[in-house]
Amino acid sequence: MTAFSLTILALAKSMDFNVIAEGSETQAKRDFLEHQGCQDFQGHLFGSAMPIEQFEAQFFV
Repeated sequence: MTAFSLTILALAKSMDFNVIAEGSETQAKRDFLEHQGCQDFQGHLFGSAMPIEQFEAQFFV
């Protein structure tokens, strides 16, 4: 993780903001960010981009 990422997380925490970590591609990255106080994540670790039709079929059955 970079100093920049840690700075953004510290700034957000000081302002009582929630941070969504975009680009969470590995469990190690996700775990590190969660340990640093990040609560929300998105990225290939959770699923790949897909056409809207596939998304609707998968999540709105």
